[in-house]
Amino acid sequence: MGEALDWWRVEHLERGRLLRLRAEMRVPGSGWLELSITPTADGGAHYRQRALFEPHGLAGHLYWKALSPFHTVIFGGMARNITGAAE
Repeated sequence: MGEALDWWRVEHLERGRLLRLRAEMRVPGSGWLELSITPTADGGAHYRQRALFEPHGLAGHLYWKALSPFHTVIFGGMARNITGAAE
């Protein structure tokens, strides 16, 4: 808890289950990245990744909309890399 990872800070950790990172970038809003694992009945796991953003004013909304296409590519690749490494 509290450790820095690039421009993220560990805000919440449940080992083997959930990691929530808070963005420390200078943006018009507050952002988090959540990575979670849920065990499945067949012995596998379900991986979930969520990017959350709380915009501050019009600038925050415009920022999030403008970066949305890039987030799709970046976070999609991140999910593939994490699940690929886990397999």
